[in-house]
Amino acid sequence: MPFRRGVAIAASALVIFVFAIYAIAPTRNHYWDGVGFALNIEGVSQDEVGHQPHEPPAGDVYYNPNHLLYNAFGRALYLATRVILPTARALDVLVGWSIVASVATAGMLFHLLLRLTGQLTVSIWLTLLFGFSATWWKFSTDANAYVPGTAALVLCAVLALRRRAPAVVSIGLVHALAMLLHQIAICFYPAMLVAIWTHHAWPDRAARVRASLLYSVTAGASVAAAYLIVWRQVLSRPIDPAAFLGWVTFNGSDVLARKPALVRLSDMLVANLRVFFGGKLSLAINFLDRPMLIVMGALILICVALIIRALVHRTWQRPRWTLAREAWFPIVWLGSFLLFLAVWLTEYQYYRLFCLPAFILLLGVLLRNARIDRWQFTHPLPAFVVLMAAANFTMYIGPYARVEASPPLQVALQARTVLPAGAVVYFAEFHCDNWWIKYFNMDTTWRKADPNRIEELSLEIDTLLRSGRQVYFDGGVYSDVVAHREAKQKLIDQFAFEHALGFSNGKHHIQLVELKPREI
Repeated sequence: MPFRRGVAIAASALVIFVFAIYAIAPTRNHYWDGVGFALNIEGVSQDEVGHQPHEPPAGDVYYNPNHLLYNAFGRALYLATRVILPTARALDVLVGWSIVASVATAGMLFHLLLRLTGQLTVSIWLTLLFGFSATWWKFSTDANAYVPGTAALVLCAVLALRRRAPAVVSIGLVHALAMLLHQIAICFYPAMLVAIWTHHAWPDRAARVRASLLYSVTAGASVAAAYLIVWRQVLSRPIDPAAFLGWVTFNGSDVLARKPALVRLSDMLVANLRVFFGGKLSLAINFLDRPMLIVMGALILICVALIIRALVHRTWQRPRWTLAREAWFPIVWLGSFLLFLAVWLTEYQYYRLFCLPAFILLLGVLLRNARIDRWQFTHPLPAFVVLMAAANFTMYIGPYARVEASPPLQVALQARTVLPAGAVVYFAEFHCDNWWIKYFNMDTTWRKADPNRIEELSLEIDTLLRSGRQVYFDGGVYSDVVAHREAKQKLIDQFAFEHALGFSNGKHHIQLVELKPREI
């Protein structure tokens, strides 16, 4: 009982600590896809021509086959939250979902580590290594499908690795949920087969085959049914196997790596490193308060000194590196995803979140014989975890918790002073920079502009201005008009152009130009 009571206290303290850190400094440098999710949940069709409030498909949930049900689940959470908090925004609801899912994942991973290692201190430090790795920490406080999807995979692992016979139907359903949150979760399938095949609950080969088939059929049928229902009932598409398969895999060829092998290897190594360390020193210098910068810098230097001392003087008991039977599950889990990511999506670190728990579990198996006292910072593991967390907060998490470190958000909030309610913004492409402005100025109307139909466009603008509406061009439309001689002359003769706001750097080019009648 003392050991169990200590574990319960440690687990509770760990979960509360991680939750508090996430809640204190949520990112304001939102993942662009998350802004798109929030837009769609609040009624804007992110992949269509823009928001026309009086026309469909405004309000429809967008079913992207890469993360089929994420928007639908997010919409349900958003509507449920609005019952209690009528002014809640979808982006905040999605961020809350990520935080809760991340903290639950940390708790489940701690449970698995404790079972694998039998050591409380090692399990705590490895859980903190997971929770404060750069990419996981950043996405845990942002709107995305990766964190909830990974949480579902870790729940599968908890169900599969328990001592009594796993409920393979439940595992199949949870794995199906993970795949419906993001397709890449299918790479978890080989690991689940290994978990079932190596479990002691099934005494013979026939029993293991039956369990594997039951799990496979449950997961596969659930996912197939969901895709077919969306295809036929929601999207009203015809029965066409080729078209259906093309829709399910529509992004596959786009993200296929066609680079030389050495370049792909370099991309993978950089992406793997960025899972654990992120940010830039310039972010810390420009956006972190000076006292905090000094404290965190001192902490980083102390941790570096402790690691060097431990490695040079060997002040810690080196573990016995043994490849135990329990290692095969995390090895296959990690290997399956890395093999996929060697061919597709090689340079994107956030897809590696789906196999980050496997790496942590593998470290747990390898360190199961290590002996670390609770506050033994002379061991490299605690010092490295604190070093990583301090560096990530200083150069990544801390700066991006501030609005001014995210130019698209800063411009979108600044647009509130420029775009009045009812303003009409014409755009060439409803891209992610425009998503920001639209999301934080929802009472504006966005319309697709075609410079080749200049007579209709000028007449429409004139009508809007005469009715008292303010009219703007985004940077794309303005550039198209300038490049189109006839359109440029027609509009210049009729309207005056005034720069309203904008921002430009290597990643973003945001511009709004206001149109006013010449006679005024």
